[in-house]
Amino acid sequence: MMLGGLFGGGLIPSQNIQDPFASQRTIMQRNAKYVLRVRAGPDMQHLETVDVNYERTPMKIDTEDFKGYITVRVFGFNGLMADPCHPPPAQAEYFSDGFSRKALYSIQVVGRFLRNGLTADNIMFGNYFDQRLPLPPFSGLFEWFMKRMDRTLVLDMKSDTPSAVSPLLSTVQKLSYWNGDLHSSERENVPEINNKILRELHPIDGAFDSAGRVAEYFPIKSSLNKDSKKRRRYFEKSSHRQHWKIKPTDMYAFDFYSPFIDVNHQCVRMPNAVVEPMPYFDGDMPLRYECRTRDGRHTFFIVQFELIPASRTRQLRPHQNRPRREYRDSGYEREILDPPPPYTEEG
Repeated sequence: MMLGGLFGGGLIPSQNIQDPFASQRTIMQRNAKYVLRVRAGPDMQHLETVDVNYERTPMKIDTEDFKGYITVRVFGFNGLMADPCHPPPAQAEYFSDGFSRKALYSIQVVGRFLRNGLTADNIMFGNYFDQRLPLPPFSGLFEWFMKRMDRTLVLDMKSDTPSAVSPLLSTVQKLSYWNGDLHSSERENVPEINNKILRELHPIDGAFDSAGRVAEYFPIKSSLNKDSKKRRRYFEKSSHRQHWKIKPTDMYAFDFYSPFIDVNHQCVRMPNAVVEPMPYFDGDMPLRYECRTRDGRHTFFIVQFELIPASRTRQLRPHQNRPRREYRDSGYEREILDPPPPYTEEG
């Protein structure tokens, strides 16, 4: 859950209750001022721009601590690409079949944790910030509510470097696990989603669903579990997390996503159709997810959503001039270009 509860649970009150259009104006001003860029890498010194929504070019992480692939997807993405000559896909297949009701963005990771002596209690995943947060009044009540929703959440919101993290295995929405020495037979027809990963890794049958998305495929007490809620409840207990050993031969595939946080438009979309500017996300403060050990001594990977001033970018001409269309499959209207025009960052 992490800060998703704070962003998406309606815990941040409107900035101006008497002016119902103030939030919409703020969002429009942000969208005109900034362009979204997503970077990822093994640490802060080696972040590279991600090809968002490109299934065939996941980012590879290869260090002594972790080896695997990261795929980032953003609904309606129209930001900066790693290669400005490649326009973002008109719409990622990942969001088809109404899946955008569950996810406005997705951080998917498939790989192995190579450090010896790890347990499910050692590996943490969540939000880290480099500066103090301007917390709203009664923030203590908000923190209490967040911990009630995620009992494994570790909050440090009042320090100079705030964080909101949880054990990885108890917080991600979908999680599959298999021994790296076991492989399924090669598929004749590989789905568009995770095309490269399915062709190269040959994951065990059941780790990915028929559409190619990560499935819930995780053993609990020697029996196969396909219920993500059951797995997350199981790992709420520290004794269960400490008992689960993370071996270098084990392969993990997980998908973390949010139905509320719209990083593409820098806002929060709540179930009651209220749209609010996203707090703690601006040109000076990126939204960063890190996977690291509990003691912070080792970082496995980082995914960072950041806003680049539009004045530093130039818009490339789209390859095709297609009409504007609206998406309504998430309970509210979303208007994007099909395909969105790519941006390139000026030096």
